[in-house]
Amino acid sequence: MEPTKRSLSCLESIPDDMLRLTISKVGSASSTDFINSLLTCKSMNFSVDDPLIAKDLSLAPLVKKPLLANRYKKLMDSCLGAKNVDAHYVKGTLEYFYFKNQLLGLHHLRLASKGGQKEGRYLYGLILMALGMIEKGKKILTKLTDEEGIASVKNIWETIQNSLSELNVQMKDVYEKSYASMKPEVNCHPQEINSVCAKCFHFYLMSDFFEMVIGLSPASATGKKD
Repeated sequence: MEPTKRSLSCLESIPDDMLRLTISKVGSASSTDFINSLLTCKSMNFSVDDPLIAKDLSLAPLVKKPLLANRYKKLMDSCLGAKNVDAHYVKGTLEYFYFKNQLLGLHHLRLASKGGQKEGRYLYGLILMALGMIEKGKKILTKLTDEEGIASVKNIWETIQNSLSELNVQMKDVYEKSYASMKPEVNCHPQEINSVCAKCFHFYLMSDFFEMVIGLSPASATGKKD
C-alpha cells in the first residue's frame, strides 16, 4: 500500500444500510455510545432525524428525569415521530403529571406500555388502577411481574419514583376511592413484597403509589386535591 493513501476505518468501509442499522443498535443500548460513535467517525451522516435511529434510541437519562425533555424538543419530536417507546413514556409522564393533561398523558403511556417499555407498562397499569379501572390495571401489572420477576419490578418502581420526584404530583379523590376499594377484607398485607400473597399483591403496588403521591403532593399538607 502506498504511504500516501489512507486506509478506511472499519466503520467507514461498511455499506451505508448496514452501518445505519449498526448505529441504530448502538443507540438502542446507550445514547452516550451513540454520540461517541458519531464523534469517533465524523464522516458518518447519521442523526436522530433518521427514523430508524430515532425509533430505537435509548432515552434513559430522560426516563429518569422527564423534565429534561423540555430542553430537547427536537430530539423528542424526532423520537415521538418514530414511535420511540421511551419518548412516549417521557411525554406521557410530563403530560399527565406536569401539564395536568390526563387524556394526552394516558395516550402516550398506553403507547409506551403497548410497545413494551417497562416503566410505561408499570405506570400505566398503576394509573389505571388509581382511576378505578382496577381489573385492567391488574392485568397489565400481573403480566409485567410474570415476565420480569418481582426483583425487576421493584427496580422499575424505583425508576418511576425518580421520574416523578421533580413533578407536581397531586392526590385525586378517585385515587383515594380506588385505594379504599382495593383493600383486602382480611389484613393479610405484609411489609415485604417478596412475601405478599395473591389477594393483596396489587394492593401492595397501589399502596406504594398512594404513599408516593401523598409524599410528593404539595397539596397533601393542606388537604386540598385537584
